[in-house]
Amino acid sequence: MPPAEATRPTTKVLYIAGSGRSGSTLLAQILDQVEGVVGTGELRYLWERGLLQDQRCGCGRRLSSCSVWNSILVEAFGGPGGVDVDAAVAHQGRPTRVRRLPGLLWAARRRRPMPRLAAAHTERLERLYRAIPAVTGATVVVDSSKLPSYGQVLSEVDGVDLRVLHLVRDPQAAAFSWTRKKPLGDGGGAAVMASQGMVRSAGLWMIWNATSEVLWGASRGRYLRLRYEDFVADPRGSVEAVLALVDLGQGRVLDTVFVGDDKVSLEVTHSVAGNPGRMNHGVVAVSLDDEWVTAMAWWQKAVVTALTWPLLLRYGYPLVPGRRHRRERA
Repeated sequence: MPPAEATRPTTKVLYIAGSGRSGSTLLAQILDQVEGVVGTGELRYLWERGLLQDQRCGCGRRLSSCSVWNSILVEAFGGPGGVDVDAAVAHQGRPTRVRRLPGLLWAARRRRPMPRLAAAHTERLERLYRAIPAVTGATVVVDSSKLPSYGQVLSEVDGVDLRVLHLVRDPQAAAFSWTRKKPLGDGGGAAVMASQGMVRSAGLWMIWNATSEVLWGASRGRYLRLRYEDFVADPRGSVEAVLALVDLGQGRVLDTVFVGDDKVSLEVTHSVAGNPGRMNHGVVAVSLDDEWVTAMAWWQKAVVTALTWPLLLRYGYPLVPGRRHRRERA
């Protein structure tokens, strides 16, 4: 009998989906502290921000000087020079644009391949996501890219076992956060994080959260919805629930991560891109950021509520700011 064909290793990927400014950076950092888990940050930006712009890794070094990412790129492509970065940026951008969403959702509902998904890029992603656990020794890769269409790209990559954590935050809090001018320390061309108006933020909040539910909401055992507000109210319990989603719930010891009910001890991570908080380490408090409650004008809250009320109700948020929201059962 001919020898059996070697099976390719499978990479379990925990994909954090949803809209921006929802607390994914801190949650991914906490997960990275758990044995067997590696947090990569917003990995969809590896090609542009990491390889083209050589921005800083979460460890503080330029990506080209980070020994971990150099080892991953050698394992995957023989080194940074083995990647056609311009092609990677172009191929990835096509199926993830907003105008492609109708086609993406149509294909997903009928279990058909995504439209215009380049085979060369899926192979590139397969090699990348296979190399990360091979170098780091992790069994779970946490990708906090959030964009649902990119998560759907990953679901079609051979060798990727996708689990989805749908992270949701009150849209008024997210909209207020988008207006803040947060300084960046990643060595890129911008001095502050990108910002956007409240109307655009509310619209994208609806699109990304609704799309996340349509794509994965019915995937029992492979999808978990978690609200930011519930995460900060019970950080340890939330992390345990997330670990159970990736089959690491049993016997996981978090005592080395949590140094109190609301404090965590963070070691340096190797995240590619994301909120500048990804470079923080040491003891960090997990606390509710509710400055928006008093800082936003009433009419701003009214505008965001008017644009997002269907999902506000679905996720248990009050239509009248300040009222107590009900705790959601994921």
